[in-house]
Amino acid sequence: MKFMLRAAVAVAALKFACSPAAALVIGNADSSNGIPFGNNVGGYYYQQIYNSSSFSSSININEITFYNSLFPGGTARTGTFDIYLSYVPNTTNISTFDTGAFAFPDATFTNVFSGSAPAVSDGRLDFNLSTSFNYDPTKGYLMLTVREFGLSNGNTLYLDSDSNVGTTNSRFSAYPYEWNQGLVTGFNDSVAAVPEPSTWAMLILGFAGIGFIAHSRRNALRMA
Repeated sequence: MKFMLRAAVAVAALKFACSPAAALVIGNADSSNGIPFGNNVGGYYYQQIYNSSSFSSSININEITFYNSLFPGGTARTGTFDIYLSYVPNTTNISTFDTGAFAFPDATFTNVFSGSAPAVSDGRLDFNLSTSFNYDPTKGYLMLTVREFGLSNGNTLYLDSDSNVGTTNSRFSAYPYEWNQGLVTGFNDSVAAVPEPSTWAMLILGFAGIGFIAHSRRNALRMA
């Protein structure tokens, strides 16, 4: 009985260790827009800011997801999209971010994706990043930049947006006016977690211990 209990505890520990790590979705879908992946009226650049208070701790971002639930269907426009992640000072006023000066990518920006936009699948637009970005909310707000120079058409994709300007806001290079919204964004929302080396070590030791107990019980039964 004790052996079965220990085995159950070990399996539960493994399940917990492999649960999605630091998965986070920011924003509530109360509107939608096609910029920057559905239409080109935003110009060459799109930027979105995320309040650091939305992150409870540091996160190693490997995937960025946008959602397509309010207006399902549609396809992203063609072209080569470059996505960057960077910091902006946590003194930035999120409600007026869309009217501020546009920041072009420089050495402080990390290019995390370059290529065609993925197909919409199950109401999601999942960008698997070629370079991960470790975001530390104590260092400032997170900023996402999308660049696409082709200005290709494709006005059929409308992604979920959030008009809560205290959480997120966005701006684009063609029309710097106050529109107070940002795309609902998932970070690592479907990335399968891989246990850390220390976690693997603990799991291996735990299963080894269970094996040792089982072996000892068999020997005890033979000698009885």
